[in-house]
Amino acid sequence: MDDKTVFKSSTAFDKEASSDDVGAGQVLDYSGEPTSTHRGELHRTFKARHIQMITLGGCIGSGLFISTGKALHNGGAAAMLIGYTLICSMALATMNLISESTCIWPTSGGFIEHANRFVDPAMAFACGFTEWLAWVTVVAAEGAIVRVILTYWTEAIPTAAAMTVYLVLVFGIHALPNRWFAEFEFGTAALKVMCMIIILITCIALLAGAGHDTTPHGYNYNTAPAFPNGIKGVCTTFLLAAWATGGQEIMSLSAAEASRPRYDMPRACKNLFFRILIFYELSIIFLTILVPYNSEKLLGTGTVASSPFVIAMVNAGIKGLPDLMNAVILLGLAAIGAESMYVSSRAMVAMAQMGMFPRFLGNIDKKGRPRWALLVTAAFSTVFTYINCSSTGGIIFTWFSSVSATVYFMSWMSISISNIQMHRAIKAQNDPVWTLPYAWRLRGFPVSAIYLFVTSFLVLFGTAYVSLFPIGGAPPNAETFFETFLGVPIWIACYLGYKLVYRTKFVKPAEADLKTGRRPLTEEDVAFFDRYFAQPMWKRVLSYVRF
Repeated sequence: MDDKTVFKSSTAFDKEASSDDVGAGQVLDYSGEPTSTHRGELHRTFKARHIQMITLGGCIGSGLFISTGKALHNGGAAAMLIGYTLICSMALATMNLISESTCIWPTSGGFIEHANRFVDPAMAFACGFTEWLAWVTVVAAEGAIVRVILTYWTEAIPTAAAMTVYLVLVFGIHALPNRWFAEFEFGTAALKVMCMIIILITCIALLAGAGHDTTPHGYNYNTAPAFPNGIKGVCTTFLLAAWATGGQEIMSLSAAEASRPRYDMPRACKNLFFRILIFYELSIIFLTILVPYNSEKLLGTGTVASSPFVIAMVNAGIKGLPDLMNAVILLGLAAIGAESMYVSSRAMVAMAQMGMFPRFLGNIDKKGRPRWALLVTAAFSTVFTYINCSSTGGIIFTWFSSVSATVYFMSWMSISISNIQMHRAIKAQNDPVWTLPYAWRLRGFPVSAIYLFVTSFLVLFGTAYVSLFPIGGAPPNAETFFETFLGVPIWIACYLGYKLVYRTKFVKPAEADLKTGRRPLTEEDVAFFDRYFAQPMWKRVLSYVRF
């Protein structure tokens, strides 16, 4: 979809926005009063290349390299293709819906704040709390994996020592001004993208006959049953696919720190499409051809040795690339840990600024860091990380970490509801947002929102089913169920508890706040888009890959 969905000349905009009282660096809100572009909140230091590269490579890590092996073994080739394609389409729909709202309201709370603005404060609280808790556990989960990944090379490093180095690196990144986090994520994402390109080229070479692999390529399609574990196999791929491809919420929360949200968000959305098409879909197709679903090597202990990519390379006698993948996974753990801490701290800031958490947690220092939110998040992350050093603590953590397994789908349903309510509010109040210069609006409303809500609900239902009746025929038990599904009852409890205590009401479209946090385009922004769209198409396409 072209960014330039609605166009109005800059001359017309100048007439609408002109005022003798408006100085340089100011914009007009829709009441006609000048508003400073600096609001004393998070610093807008994220550039287009940061947003694009984080979207393109931010989630490439153990979820893609290792967890695909479990999905292949449990589901088979057909289940993987169905599950990953479905989840990837849902992720794309999420990014489209997020982009539409954050182009208008690039607030620090992103989709959490939009739920509060358009739907119900209770929904915002449920989304915010579970989002914060889920990403805190992701920080700890990545730290717990570090030592496991290192065992591919050596088992001499103590678990606590590996965790400590990881936490120091993650916390150190956030101790710097927020632009350093953006640069770190940009650099690591670029390296992961380069690694994925090498791996995909290697897979193509293997399919063409390179190496001395005697494994019958195409076994999963020619000989194996289409669905070795039936519908349960398909359902098990949903969470694994979400773990590998999810995390679009960071784009919503980072909009408050983007220098030009109207330019950055739609472009990040387009990059997500190519990430899904090239990295995930091609990877799944290649893996299902190269590695049989019943390979015993897929039943590893979570190290890179159980990665289907590595299995295919080892079978072909290729050396060196498995070590490169292990190094990239280690780097990815630190990057995803830093990204998770970013999301959880910004969710906490949003909750504090909405009055749902203590106000001091929303304070931003002169360097653009939410210092108190980072400190509290770091404290919880540290506790959750180190409790994995004991067997009892590991069991406790497994329960908490299950929140992150299903919170994606709860957040995606909330985003779809907020988008529908946002459109209703704009229509009810006859707001001119869609007719302003370079407005970005999704075509076909409300198809994307309805699709995302329905598929998220169905995926949650399927996840609940396979959690109650797991593969292997084990009888239903509470422990197995909540190890996967704990996030949903926590979300529901947060929603109902907040609604009962504060007696919140659903926001009426005619009364929704369409002004606070709005960021109309400045004259400088409009001039930028005039220049951008005046370029030939090939230059605009090149700008997507130019750093």
